[in-house]
Amino acid sequence: MSTELKPTTDRNGEVYLTQFNGGDDGRCVQLTPSRPSSYPYVSLTVEQALDMATALVEFANGTRENFMGYPCGQFPEEEAV
Repeated sequence: MSTELKPTTDRNGEVYLTQFNGGDDGRCVQLTPSRPSSYPYVSLTVEQALDMATALVEFANGTRENFMGYPCGQFPEEEAV
């Protein structure tokens, strides 16, 4: 059984959220963009959704590090000397 949650809306359209039972993974959420793409949806467990929410807030605040450990948008050649 699944439940449609309130979608998010931005200038690129809506992202639909569907809550569903993931069996052994427990409660999960599926994200589906309103516009077609090569990846029609993403399914996340509750833990993955919390991790993603944290990452997105850090990105929006400019505090998310890149793979090299630098803050979002900063690269090694831009380091202050």
